[in-house]
Amino acid sequence: MKTLMRIRGLAVCLAVSSTLLAGACGRGSQDPVAAAPQAPTSAQATPSGSAGALTEDQRERMALVPAAKIAWNQAADTAVGSVPQGRIVEIELTKARGAGTATPAGTPSPGASTPAAGSPVWDVTVAAQDGTAHDVQVDAVTGAVTRSRVESGQDEDDKSELAEQLKAATTTLQDAVRTSTGRKQGTVTAVELDDDVWSVDIVTPDWNKTTYDIDGAKGTVVREHVDRD
Repeated sequence: MKTLMRIRGLAVCLAVSSTLLAGACGRGSQDPVAAAPQAPTSAQATPSGSAGALTEDQRERMALVPAAKIAWNQAADTAVGSVPQGRIVEIELTKARGAGTATPAGTPSPGASTPAAGSPVWDVTVAAQDGTAHDVQVDAVTGAVTRSRVESGQDEDDKSELAEQLKAATTTLQDAVRTSTGRKQGTVTAVELDDDVWSVDIVTPDWNKTTYDIDGAKGTVVREHVDRD
């Protein structure tokens, strides 16, 4: 009888031990596992180059403006120097058409060569005191005059009208530019007097172009336009 009781006690102990071991194994399988790294979302992707988002006009400005080593005021002074008592009517940074395009003969600076096609030049219209318009081109890299000639097709009425327009513009080109650049920092690429209003183009670091219209008599800003194309 005592032997039977010992056997039953041993069986109970074995059953309890098995249960404890099973529970321990079960809890072990529930230990946390490190999560796998999450794949980057589209918002985390590397942004594409900004140049790809530029418009055609912005790309042209980005190529042309840094290539010019001569500023607008330097080119203006040079152009005026080629026309006695001359005044600027228009100045614009543009690309040279090159030797492949026929143009009327002019008077370049001694030793100056024709700018290569696509290179930066300042095209300047300078009016003499009697209103005669001269077409002057200044190399925007060297600063040399590469062309200076009287514009064709002018009659006496044209000359008189231009002389009167310049006389009425008591606000100078320099004043108009100073007013414009006081509002927007950037590179001046064009200035033009038309209908008693100075128009000043400024290219900003984002390659947009802002145009300010300045009253030629009062010197006040009458219009501001941003070209983001």
